[in-house]
Amino acid sequence: MAIASTTTQRLVAAGKVYWDQFNAAGVKTGERYLGLTPGFTVSVKSDTIESYSAETGVRQLDDRTLISVTRTGTLSVRQVSLENLALFVGGSAITAAQTSGAVSNEAVSVLADRYYQLGATVANPSGVRNVTSITATAATPTSWAATTAKALGAQVQQLSSPTHVFQCTTAGTTGGTAPTWVTTLGGTTTDGTVTWTCIGIITPVLGTDYTVDQTAGRVYILPTARASATYPVPWLFGYTKTTVSRDQISTAGLPSAYGALRYLAANAKGANRDLYGCNVMLAPTGDWILSADDPKYVELEFEVSFSLGANGEPALMIDGQAY
Repeated sequence: MAIASTTTQRLVAAGKVYWDQFNAAGVKTGERYLGLTPGFTVSVKSDTIESYSAETGVRQLDDRTLISVTRTGTLSVRQVSLENLALFVGGSAITAAQTSGAVSNEAVSVLADRYYQLGATVANPSGVRNVTSITATAATPTSWAATTAKALGAQVQQLSSPTHVFQCTTAGTTGGTAPTWVTTLGGTTTDGTVTWTCIGIITPVLGTDYTVDQTAGRVYILPTARASATYPVPWLFGYTKTTVSRDQISTAGLPSAYGALRYLAANAKGANRDLYGCNVMLAPTGDWILSADDPKYVELEFEVSFSLGANGEPALMIDGQAY
């Protein structure tokens, strides 16, 4: 139905956006509703070349030719779903499965007033969750020996009835007999030409030296712990993992995605015109707000680029809705 050019036409835009991500073979996988999109705009930029006449004293425009049109846009998504967040950071969303099992002698060098994540490895950098029976002991250093050269950083324990770990803070050679050890945290012991500093207790106590968060799989070394705040003390942790799963996104490759994008209009005023891009790149941009003094709804921002399809399909199609 044609609308006369003299008819007033105003537009108050609204609608929904759907994303159909290509797989590795460039094949569409099905349209996914992105959720609330408070901002979606399309921008068009043109490039031209000009010809000027130089036959008179003042150069005058002789001809102008349009040589390129670039269609881009911006998209704001307020639906912070697992899939949208993965799209924003350029990662893959998976379910990380943790199997049950006992772990012993997990070595961590600790300092007072610091937090430590259990189970952090190259294969599992963010560590484990939901653990029980967490224990901690200081890694047993070598026992003190007479007339032995010691380098800076070397650690020993008393020769008999050891209770503390001592670190060499002045290199040298130990004496002929065991010194009288100063077991006050940070206290120093002179031993031949070596100076030892007491850096921690061998048997830390839960609640006195450290606390645990079993759900998060984290250990906090208390500020009042019998552990140095200057020299890391090697501790060995033991715990039992429970069988749990959690959502996880890990980044890989360039943070952009390709697919088809569809916009279905549901305007508050004006003719509904849908939009379809058969070959679209979403490139994440801007900030993902994790904390703010002035609370606001988090929105994920994307730059949008419309390109010709693999088979020459139009970069952009605008469809009026059937009537």
